[in-house]
This record gives sequence, structure tokens and C-alpha cells, in this order.
Amino acid sequence: MGNTNTRRKRKHNKHTIGKILAVIQIILSVVFMAVLLVMNVLPMKYVLMIFGVLMFLCVFAFGSQFTRSAHIIGKIDCVLMCFLLVFGNVYLIRTNATLFSITSSNYKIDRIAIAVLKDDAAQTLEDAADYSFGAQSISGSDKVEQAISEASEDIGQDLSYDYYEDPYGLVKDLYDGDIDAIIYNTAYNSSLTEHYPTFEQDIRELKQIEIKTKVDKVSGDNKNVTKDAFTVFVSGIDTEGSIDTTSRSDVNMLVTVNPKTKQVLMTSIPRDYYVQLPGVSGESYDKLTHAGLYGAQCSMDTLSQLFGVDVDYYAKVNFTTLRDMVNALGGVDLDSRYEFTTISGEYFVQGMNYDVDGSSALAFARERYNLPNGDNDRVLNQQIVMKAILNKCMSPAILTGYMGIMESLSDSFETSLSQQQISSLVRMQLDSGAGWDILSSAVVGSGSESTCYSSGDNMLYVMIPDENSVQTAAGFMNQIKSGEVISQEEISGALAN
Repeated sequence: MGNTNTRRKRKHNKHTIGKILAVIQIILSVVFMAVLLVMNVLPMKYVLMIFGVLMFLCVFAFGSQFTRSAHIIGKIDCVLMCFLLVFGNVYLIRTNATLFSITSSNYKIDRIAIAVLKDDAAQTLEDAADYSFGAQSISGSDKVEQAISEASEDIGQDLSYDYYEDPYGLVKDLYDGDIDAIIYNTAYNSSLTEHYPTFEQDIRELKQIEIKTKVDKVSGDNKNVTKDAFTVFVSGIDTEGSIDTTSRSDVNMLVTVNPKTKQVLMTSIPRDYYVQLPGVSGESYDKLTHAGLYGAQCSMDTLSQLFGVDVDYYAKVNFTTLRDMVNALGGVDLDSRYEFTTISGEYFVQGMNYDVDGSSALAFARERYNLPNGDNDRVLNQQIVMKAILNKCMSPAILTGYMGIMESLSDSFETSLSQQQISSLVRMQLDSGAGWDILSSAVVGSGSESTCYSSGDNMLYVMIPDENSVQTAAGFMNQIKSGEVISQEEISGALAN
């Protein structure tokens, strides 16, 4: 009698464990469906199919625990499904969190450095309290003033400084010993390094102060991006780290999308294009790359004025993203038009370069000095990299590289497209499965030297826009937006004339 009771108790315990596993599976299934509905990226037919499958498996898992023969299969099913659902929930929650982070930024960061020459005796800001400072006054002088106030509070005395409108003159006076230290926005590091190649090796930062500023949401209407054509300004900034850091815009591209004709036109604009910055430079001209120092809206307004087209949204990416995305995808294949070696030593053959890693792809996109047509060739290389990434994202590599891509995007990508608009585009693509025709265009210009609004009285290299190429490119954008189907041959032929 005792043995019989023991066997019944063991059997009862086995079934209890199975029922607990089934309940866990049901809870995980409910969470999975809830997150899926919140994300709203799948067409309803797929949502209903997934719901039906999950319901069937949950009913089987729970019901099998009331049988003598199927309860073991039910337990195995529960364990496998719980594992898959945990992975699926993490996958969906990470995706949703990334979509939220890249569409909800409302602040920018200015990093203000206080620096001396590398061999200076001062090791801390306190050591340099009585130094004569030069402070940058153009492009965000209010941020420099905030940093000076914060530094003065830290050391308990006011710093003695003079303002410089010319950042290059600021560094020159530091080199010449006319001032002891400089206070400047690190967004100018790349510009200063171009002018003084050893600048970053010649100085030593005593302190870096972050100034975080709330910014207004960049203007852009709530278009139905699955039906209406739209144009996105793609900005590649020249800094590592946080996407919110104020920086120049080294990659400048207008991407015109027509969801009805399934055509995408990428139009690249050289970073040194000599243009007016609406609302900033007045009648003065500046390099297009410097528009990024004043925010995405300034770049959008500048390009809208240049081409006479509406620029609806922006997408900002930094070089960290490109490198990490390519690595997460396992490398990309780059079809180079030339054989060349970058200034950092990466060698590319003419034709296909297979499995190029992130650092090399970044070098490919940034190189201009060793290309026959300089900046005009660089913008075309940037399009080659973008196409390669898009092609890899549409291949099975997206499955193995998904988590790495989410990691790279979460802190290094930002867009004014809403989370709902991005989800609707994904949903549309999953529903139709249609291919897209990706077209390339670019504008050109001629090299010259002139003063720039953001750089004082220094003569800098600029590119004077070729008005014919600007008008031709604008015409193609308008054709794409109006629903007219065009070919790459038409674009290439027009640009060659």
C-alpha cells in the first residue's frame, strides 16, 4: 500500500512540474505577442499565424500533462519553447529599445577641452590657474563660456582669457607661446588636424567639460512613408562615440525614396561644397561639412536651398556605427573603381574586394587624397560602402549579425523618422517582399581656396559647386518623388556630360 502511494505521489509530482513548465510557456507566449503588437512591424497575417501556432503549442503543452503517454513529449516541448521564447523576447525587446533610442534623442553634447602643449609643466587645471588662455568664440561660444564658468568654479578663481574668432589662429598663438593654454570645442579637432597635422599629438588636455543641451525636435511632417515619397538627409559625423556629440558632417547624402515605384536615389554631395548656411552664415559662405556644427536642421536647410527640394527627415550616423555594423555582418564586398592605398595603409584592388572588415571599410569611405578626383571620388566610394551594407543586410548574414547591429545602432545612430514610420516601412517590406532599385547620383565641383564663416580669415580648401550637376541631380530627385521610373544608365549618362 505504501509503495502504491509513493508511486502515485511521484507521478503526481512529475505532472505538476509539467504543468508549471506549461504555465511558464503560456506567460512567455503572452509577453512575446504583447511586444510583437507594440512593435507593430509584422503584417497582421503573420501576427495571426504566430498567435495560432503559439496557442496550439500552449494548449498541447498544458493538455499533455493530463495524459499518461504524452506528458513526456509535452515537457520536452515546454523546455524547447521556453528557451525559444526567452530568446525571441530578448530579440524583440532589444529591437524595440533600439528603435526607441534612435528616434527619441532631444539633446546634444558639446565637449569643451582645456589644453596645453604636451611638454608644458602644468599637469592639472589648478596648475594652470594663472595662465593666459585663448578661448574659441565662433560656433557655440556660449558653450565655451559655460565651460569656463564651470572650470573657474572648480579651481575657485576666474580664468584670464581672450576670445579668438579664428580657431587656427588660436592654435598658432599656442604654438608661438603668445598664450599658455587653449579652450576650444573638440568638434574642431578634425579641422585643426587638417591644418596642423600633429595637433592632437602636440597638446595635452588638462580637463574636458561636457555641456549637454536640450534641442528642439528637427522639423518634419508625419508622412505616410509607405505611400508618399520622401527625402532623408544622411549625415556621417567625424567623431567616435556618442551620436549626440556636436561634430562636422563629413558624409552628406540625400536619399530620395519612392515606396510606390520601389526606387531609391542616393545623391552624394562633397563635404567641402562652398555654400551658404541658412539662418547661420547670412551672406557669407562656408563648407557644407561645417553645417553639422550647427545641427541637423542647418544641414537640411542648406541642402534644401542648394537643390530647391524639400528635405523631410535626417539620419545621423557616426564612424563607430559603420565599423561595428560591417564587423557584425562579417565584412562586406566593395567593388572599387580604382586600385589605391589609403593614407592609413589599407590597399584596395580595382574591382571586387571581398570580406572587407569594418576598419578597412571605414578607410575606404574616408579616403580622398589618393584618389584621382579627390572628394568627387570619395563620395562615390561612400555610396559603394552603403550599397554593400544594404546588400549584406538583405542576406542571411543579418541573422547571425543581428545582435551586433543592434548594439552598434543603439548609441551611434539617430533619425527624425518616427518609430511608427520605421515600423510601417519594415511591415510594408515584409508584406510585399518586393525588391528595391537602388540608384546612385552625385554632384561635382572644382577645387579652390577661400575664407569660411566658421574658420575666421584663413584661406581653406573649398569646392565650388558645378551648377549644371546640381540642377541635374535635383531633376532626378524630383523625378523619383513624382513617381517617374528612371534607370542608372540615364543618371550615369547625364552626369558624364
